[in-house]
Amino acid sequence: MSFKNKNPRDVEADLVLSDGPQLTRGEKFRRGLRAQSGWLFVAPALILMAVFTFYPIIMAFIHAFQEDYNGANGTYSGWGFSNFVHVVKGDLNRGGADFLQCLVNTLIFTFISVPVSTLLALLISVALNSIKAVQKAYQTILFLPYLTNALAMGAVFATFFTVVGTKSHTETVGIVNLVLGLKDNPINWTDVLSSPKWELGRITIPWANYIVLMVYEVWSGLPFKILILFSALQSINKQYYDAAKVDGASRWTTLWHITAPMVSPQISYLLVTGIMGGMKQYSAVVGIFGEKMGLRYEMGTMVGYIYNYIGEDKYAGLAFAGSLILFVIIMIITWINNKVTKKRTTYR
Repeated sequence: MSFKNKNPRDVEADLVLSDGPQLTRGEKFRRGLRAQSGWLFVAPALILMAVFTFYPIIMAFIHAFQEDYNGANGTYSGWGFSNFVHVVKGDLNRGGADFLQCLVNTLIFTFISVPVSTLLALLISVALNSIKAVQKAYQTILFLPYLTNALAMGAVFATFFTVVGTKSHTETVGIVNLVLGLKDNPINWTDVLSSPKWELGRITIPWANYIVLMVYEVWSGLPFKILILFSALQSINKQYYDAAKVDGASRWTTLWHITAPMVSPQISYLLVTGIMGGMKQYSAVVGIFGEKMGLRYEMGTMVGYIYNYIGEDKYAGLAFAGSLILFVIIMIITWINNKVTKKRTTYR
């Protein structure tokens, strides 16, 4: 073997390879297994995801295109897009919920409550960051709603807006009506039948009910957002604020030109996860408006629509088609949000 004009390290490696003991095929196999031992640690998670996530998604794709699919016995009449047609056209006497109504409700809830709650969380986090004395106590109080069951919290929250009794008997008008001075003519904010609404063709906009749910969504979504943003504020270099003071920048200028850009990755994360969570809203709506989400799903959400039809064996195909549409909508909204926020996100 010639070592002329070779790097000393290469010479040493060649000597090890030429003079060292040769590995047997069995030893090579055992070493290969040890090199892949990391898969053993992630295998339980992968198995659970395969059973409870990937398999249901695949089956939803398959059943969505099976016409007249019956969930009880798994029969269907053929393949096609009839389930999607029935979903988009409306109820068609197939269970009670209207896809378009549920979609509009979900989009309105999501695209109002998520930005509002994120903005409020930022303002509250900035305020908490400047209050050192009672910071821990306020963090605990603000985080409590996040630890409470959404269904129970929604039911309790509804009592603030509910009118109980009649004028001839003892009437409880709810604290919201009292604050707004509507004791004599109270609005039953949670009653879909009697609360004020707008009719837009096939769509009903029960705006009073919307207000109840969006106030709840903003309030219940604040704790987690405050926790994330408050943690991000702790890592901002104080020199930025010192430079802003030297330049005479106001608090609002500092907030929008220093604080917001510096925590923009966290804001982007909260917007993405908030939109995904809003599009899957269900428990709180049931807690406030009941199992039917109103008399006939006037306050129904996309997940409520899916749950409604998944229990109807002969209409289960509509549930799978609706879930597939929801999946596509969430993917499109998330992609658009990532594209928009990517240009406005500052990474440190």
